[in-house]
Amino acid sequence: MRTCSPLFCSPAIALPFSLSLLATAAVANESDAQNVEIIEVTSARLARELYETPGAMSVVNVENEIQLQEALQLDEALQFVPGVYFQNRYNFAQNLRISIRGFGSRAAFGVRGLQLQVDGIPFTLPDGQTQVDGIDMNAVNQIQVIRGAASVQYGNGAGGAIDVVTQSGETLQGVKLNVDVGSDDFYKVNLQAGGSSESASGFVSVSHLDFAGSREQSAVQKSTLSGKFSYRFDDERSVTLLTSLMDMPTSEDPGGLTAAQVAEDRQQAAYMAKLLDAGQQVEQQTVGVVYRDESLANGYWSANTFVSWRDFTQQLPFPGSSLIKYDRVFFGGGLQLSQDWQADNIPVRYTAGTEFRRQRDDRTRFGVSSDNLVTGQTADEEQTADSASVFVIADWLASDRLIVSLGGRYDSLKMTIDDALGLGDVGSGERKYSQLNGSVGISYRFSEQHQGYANVATAYESPTFTEFANPQGTGFNPELSPQDTISRELGLRGGFADLSYDVALFSIRVTDELIAYEIDGRTFYENAGATNREGLEAAIQWQMNQQWQWRSALTLADYEFDDFVSVSEEDIAGKQMPGLPQTQWVNQLNWHNDQWRVELEGTYNGSVYAENSNTTEIDSYWLVNGRVGYRFSEHLALQVGVRNVFDEAYFANVRINANSDREVDARGYFEPAPGRNYYLGIKADF
Repeated sequence: MRTCSPLFCSPAIALPFSLSLLATAAVANESDAQNVEIIEVTSARLARELYETPGAMSVVNVENEIQLQEALQLDEALQFVPGVYFQNRYNFAQNLRISIRGFGSRAAFGVRGLQLQVDGIPFTLPDGQTQVDGIDMNAVNQIQVIRGAASVQYGNGAGGAIDVVTQSGETLQGVKLNVDVGSDDFYKVNLQAGGSSESASGFVSVSHLDFAGSREQSAVQKSTLSGKFSYRFDDERSVTLLTSLMDMPTSEDPGGLTAAQVAEDRQQAAYMAKLLDAGQQVEQQTVGVVYRDESLANGYWSANTFVSWRDFTQQLPFPGSSLIKYDRVFFGGGLQLSQDWQADNIPVRYTAGTEFRRQRDDRTRFGVSSDNLVTGQTADEEQTADSASVFVIADWLASDRLIVSLGGRYDSLKMTIDDALGLGDVGSGERKYSQLNGSVGISYRFSEQHQGYANVATAYESPTFTEFANPQGTGFNPELSPQDTISRELGLRGGFADLSYDVALFSIRVTDELIAYEIDGRTFYENAGATNREGLEAAIQWQMNQQWQWRSALTLADYEFDDFVSVSEEDIAGKQMPGLPQTQWVNQLNWHNDQWRVELEGTYNGSVYAENSNTTEIDSYWLVNGRVGYRFSEHLALQVGVRNVFDEAYFANVRINANSDREVDARGYFEPAPGRNYYLGIKADF
């Protein structure tokens, strides 16, 4: 029998009471509101004020978040967004793993179950894969995060969306140089330049990273270039050219360790990872164009097109069919119309659009012996995914306080595998999916700075080409299906003169959840019958005075299998989903004056399980970081940071369900994180 606390089992009962109390306090303290800041959000497709958006959303000023950090990964900017969980920060070959409300946690590498775009250009492929290694954090200005279902806005993605906006020639005027060095031969340099005139603006950022890593076989070398160039034809029409280049010639993979290996030496690499020189080499180039025309009465229309190329080689940390190569081209475009209008004297705003995407991978795979010899080709496939969609989202402004929102989207997805070797045709061919998703939400503004909202939305998520891998041979796994989601949210956000808050309750039901397992080191996937995700997210920021500030983000969640018999015929119902802590709590106390800034930060991550059976429980931990910045002048600053101040022994990543065909003690679940480590940075403005 499934049991849980009333908070999680009955969010529809718990939150209205909380909302009523907070709303009463909001109205009573409205006199405290001064200098109300209007925050516009666009990641939900329909541009609105944050306090009119009927869903859980976070808006992050990236420059503020990473000003004393190394600017390596998205987690540095998003650590105070509740509901978001990160792993794999230090394994650049496997890429940062991001999950929102549990979606994305199953990914062996990269990002699944979420949609990500940069300046309106999608980084998520039609099959649902997302790579974030091409994002230059020094170039990012703002990030907006949709923490709930986002299929109506973006299609194939259940857990939410991350919308990245980079700097421009208008937000950066001049030249910036950042140089950082640190433990484990860490070195990073970034150079930015930007400027604008009456009709044009330009921005470019170039970065280079060289890092040996704290473990054996974990070095990385990566260079990126990001550019944004805009031209305004007149007051209503503009065009923006976007470029992103990435070259990563070295990105080593130390592999996962068993518990005995961790006890012996946390810094060692897995034996086969070192012997086979596991890792990847990547080159990627993206070019996009966005046109915007605001001549439409009470609205605008926009169009975009893009193309991206990615050349990829990876040696996985085990022998067998483990050397992967592909050449990818990904292109597409979209058209969107947004407008405010009156219907029988009732104000309505809407957005509607259409999008198309194509992904084509020329993918090969080779067998590698245990003495690192290529034994022959095991796969030669052309994988193609085509998606087309139409969507509409509309707000009815029923009163000055009440907004009712409706949305719908139709997606068509076709995935094809052409097997050139003909080694097997089990599941080869194509898969076609047609999906209709919808959302309904309400927003009620208790006062200028306090809002409550509720919504219900559906979403879907197809298996990616990688997840469609067939344990019986080449082609598609004939047993695998997409997963479907229904999400419910209730929330409240607002602010007083010196304090802002964001509270949300969610309840999510997923059918045919995609779950990973391993055979001989290779990852395959199966569908669970159903899973439930229920939880509370809360964030608060208190400006105690002009110098002191406290911030906190808390996530309490229950991620549970409800109906699932695994491929090994084990009944998993009632078990916790692996790799996800039920509790996350991040706190930061910072102090600053005209020259100094000091940040002290503590993060608590609850225990997690390493496999579906919940046999291996990994302990909870506290992680403390400290940072100090000093500004010598308007143009020169110094920063010093210490990560893991108390030298906590924790894991940067858990390889979920790894080596499922081995005894538990022989499974390589664990990727140890660095101990106490340091960095020093210099920033110069010209």
